[in-house]
Amino acid sequence: SGKKVLEVSDLSKSIDGRVLFQPFDLTVLYGERVGIIGANGSGKTTLLKTMLDMLPSDRGLVKIGASVVVGYYAQEQETLPFDSTPIDFVRRLKPMNEPQAISFLHGLLFSYEDIHTPIRQLSGGEKSRLQIARLMLTDANFLLLDEPTNNLDIASVEVLEAALQEFEGTILTVSHDRYFLDKIVTKIVAIDQDSHVQLYPGNFSYYFEKSHSTLS
Repeated sequence: SGKKVLEVSDLSKSIDGRVLFQPFDLTVLYGERVGIIGANGSGKTTLLKTMLDMLPSDRGLVKIGASVVVGYYAQEQETLPFDSTPIDFVRRLKPMNEPQAISFLHGLLFSYEDIHTPIRQLSGGEKSRLQIARLMLTDANFLLLDEPTNNLDIASVEVLEAALQEFEGTILTVSHDRYFLDKIVTKIVAIDQDSHVQLYPGNFSYYFEKSHSTLS
């Protein structure tokens, strides 16, 4: 529909005198899926947070659309109610009857037994899948994902990819996982060695081909 979800103009940031990213412009439209990539320590997480005004920029403007509801997924920061069970957890997030909740959790690969087990006793992969559940059941229409496939087992990555493919809103994700990026994103924001931000209108393979075919 061409609705602007995020408009970034002339945005840049330095930390301790080191430029993380040079001034750049970016417009994200509703329904777009954007991947942020760059070398380790290039400031991808800082870029993500600065673009959303979660961190101050040195210069430039960030404008977030009026009807935008942000859902943020950062592995280290999410806390789950450990005393609760998965079924209570998802029914608190969204009104559903018991059969609906069970069927939803089966879709996220929870067995009948897991569904009634206190969250603290579940595996790391199961806890990750509950964080994905939280993302799917909130009213967020703009998902910010920071390395969402980190520490996920293969089953959880597949659950996450399926959920994101069904999600109708806008996605902005930091990732170094090229398979995940190829499945999910339609635009790449790359921070290069000189802290310049480059935009590529395609998935990771498209970016890889274009960025490696230019003679520098």
